[in-house]
Amino acid sequence: MSILRGASCADAVRVLATAAVSGAAATILLCLLGWARATGRGGPAVAGPLLAALPVLATVGVLTAVGTRLAVLHRIDRTAVPHSVDVPVRRIRGLAASEAVATALVGAIAGVQAHLVVRALLGSAPAPIRRLLAEGTGVPWVGLVAVLAVVPAIAGPAAAFAVHLPSRRLLPRIPPYLGPLLVLAGLLAQYLIADPARPGELPRGALPAAVSGYGAVLVGAALTVPWFVTWIGTGWAARAGRAWSLCAARRIEASARGLALPLGLATIALAVVTTTRFAGVHTPVRMRDAPLFLTIATVSLCAAAILFLVTVEYGSARRETSRTLHALGATAPVDRRAALAALTVPVLVCAVTAVAVGALAAWPAREGSPFPTVSTGTATLGTVWAIVLLASAVICAGFVILRDERPRRRERA
Repeated sequence: MSILRGASCADAVRVLATAAVSGAAATILLCLLGWARATGRGGPAVAGPLLAALPVLATVGVLTAVGTRLAVLHRIDRTAVPHSVDVPVRRIRGLAASEAVATALVGAIAGVQAHLVVRALLGSAPAPIRRLLAEGTGVPWVGLVAVLAVVPAIAGPAAAFAVHLPSRRLLPRIPPYLGPLLVLAGLLAQYLIADPARPGELPRGALPAAVSGYGAVLVGAALTVPWFVTWIGTGWAARAGRAWSLCAARRIEASARGLALPLGLATIALAVVTTTRFAGVHTPVRMRDAPLFLTIATVSLCAAAILFLVTVEYGSARRETSRTLHALGATAPVDRRAALAALTVPVLVCAVTAVAVGALAAWPAREGSPFPTVSTGTATLGTVWAIVLLASAVICAGFVILRDERPRRRERA
């Protein structure tokens, strides 16, 4: 029996969401291609829009994979199909991939048409938005075909990969001190090339070194958060005085590795907006800041989606832990507090680490230097967007955790 056979509300929502994401991505890619073409050939002005297209395509793949995985987990939970069924996996992958390709293609075509409709209706829109939409229609037919081809090409393999994820035992183990060492090396690289006599400027030829150092800081911060979470869980468990705090500490320690990817992406997004908030140009939101804001928005969206997926994925293990706790005499409030604390504490650690790292990296890139050249208004908007997405993911995951208590309570009744 195929897990994806039959229709349900979850399948309808997944298909509509995939089409909407593909349509939005096609519209954004058209605007980026038109913007890069209008800025001329060569230089950072062209590289910015083209580099911003990469996180847009990555978001299509991530959200398609998340939707497919959630649908598979929902169908497994409804039909009681064991997770270790290996016979229909190849067929399920083919069905999921073909469905994702068809849905993404329809969504991309609808996105191109929506771009034309919005351009025709927004006659009273601000001049920068009208110019951006007008430039999007100036994309040649080769670029249009590329957009309509690349969006389904990203969605199909992502859906096939999400049907049968690799075992977590195959994931490489990263040394715990690699992240802090990368952060320290990146900060040293930035601070050593900065001129103390002129802190607002970088020496000639030092921009590649500054960008490389800042990239090392971001990667190191993303790798440091799981290590911090594990360290906090171990220390909390050693000093826990109550049953719920001990259970929460053990769950935090056990879930640190599974939360590494979403917390790492969220750390990068928050660190970037913190750096630009402290070191950016004090001006309102500008159109040339759109590539950075688009990158932050897509990374934050991917982090929130993966965080919610990991919470749902750990549902069976969480229910097994709840049954064990109640068999030992623990009450329902103890289990509930432990589960919610195990979710909120890693997110708080992620936010604090990102803000601290972004503030430390802001001094070598103060106003007047060529890096970064974004406005503080864009950074503020990106901060609000990232925090709202993380908070929404945590709230939705909290509802999932509380929902897992209902079957157990009915069984006891």
